[in-house]
Amino acid sequence: MRWLWLLLLLPAAAGRRRREKWGDEEPDEGVPASWSAAKRAEIARATEAEAAERARRARGGKPPLPLFPTHRTTCEGRPCRPGEGNMKGYTMWFQPYEHREAYVQSRKRRRPHDPDPTTTYKALVAVASRVQRDGLVVVTAADWDYREMVYNWLLHAHRIGYFNSLVLAMDTELHADLLHRRVPVFDNSALLDAWNATCLQRHIQAVRMERHLGVAAIVAAGINVLHAEASVVLLRDVMHYLRSQPADVDMLFQRDDWPAEPVRTMGTAVNSGLAFFRATKKEAVVRFILDAVKRGLIEFYLRWNNIVDQYGFSYTISASGVRPSTSEFANTTDYGTLKRWRCMKENDGSGCLRVGFLPYNLFPRHGDWPALSASALVYHMTIACPQEQAPCSSPGIRPFHGNRQRLDRYDERDFEDMVRTLRANSMWLVDTHPNYHLNPS
Repeated sequence: MRWLWLLLLLPAAAGRRRREKWGDEEPDEGVPASWSAAKRAEIARATEAEAAERARRARGGKPPLPLFPTHRTTCEGRPCRPGEGNMKGYTMWFQPYEHREAYVQSRKRRRPHDPDPTTTYKALVAVASRVQRDGLVVVTAADWDYREMVYNWLLHAHRIGYFNSLVLAMDTELHADLLHRRVPVFDNSALLDAWNATCLQRHIQAVRMERHLGVAAIVAAGINVLHAEASVVLLRDVMHYLRSQPADVDMLFQRDDWPAEPVRTMGTAVNSGLAFFRATKKEAVVRFILDAVKRGLIEFYLRWNNIVDQYGFSYTISASGVRPSTSEFANTTDYGTLKRWRCMKENDGSGCLRVGFLPYNLFPRHGDWPALSASALVYHMTIACPQEQAPCSSPGIRPFHGNRQRLDRYDERDFEDMVRTLRANSMWLVDTHPNYHLNPS
């Protein structure tokens, strides 16, 4: 009967190995059993406010708000324009669906799957392995609403010779479209849907997190990754600069001005939409990405800010003792050592990861675009505008109309503003290549 006991122990042992491999040993956070008295009181107040709002609407003869935001890809028998099929009516302090704080808070605060390159992401790794050049792929992630942005991203990437580019398609519509255009693409829709069981109930939040698991899986397969979200315009070759960095630097990030606490401790935050990951220390890099995802899951409750991944990466780097004494606007590449997992006490710190902050003049996020355009290798600009001052505008940058509470997906104005801005900057290539197909050669 000894063999029977061994069989019974095997599942538990396998589970322990999985948790150790992917650095995730803690149970789910945020389930009702773990709520403190203060947390329960906070959620009770929110639930009472939701009930009061339902009663107010009923007294006014208004129907109840839907329980979930809506989304369509077909409008009046034709493909919806970017953002057209998404719910409207968001303001700073209102979302056009019922949020249900208790429901959201009770969802899992744990990633729904591991970035395993041999199982879950095997098909993605196969695409990455096929298109990589010199051990590198350039990755973006998007859905059907972003299709025109993806076309523009690809046109710029291919114009500078980055044919080792691939797209993580977050819905089946974009996947089918890019397959038709012969673009290297991975159907990420099912893996994205798995986030529905987590506290990241908004589409934007789930996409922003899932893309990093895809990146982690590619790194785990030993392939370097330049991750550039679809709003990044690759104006000039960036890889010469990135590859010229010291060999012991494992990750490089664009600088940013938020969240505030990492800015206070490091002088800058990092932008999670433009980052370079080397696979030299692939196990440690993947573990770091997962730590950042886990940290970002704590920030899901933000009322209008959906950049949960940026919170995760910035806070994780800051909490690792990185103190470069720099700023968002430094035109130098500054470095720091991530003091995590007792790495400083083992091998004299040689096993620690190193992170770099990219120079502002080459990779700007905020500021005067006309003054920066001559030096910038990428366009990835936004306006640093307080909510109280909205709407805000600046030459060459998409206008800011104000924050929107619990925004699920962007609407037409968001995409129209971006296209209008890129056209004005002579960066919108889709007008001359609307039916762009990648030459298979």
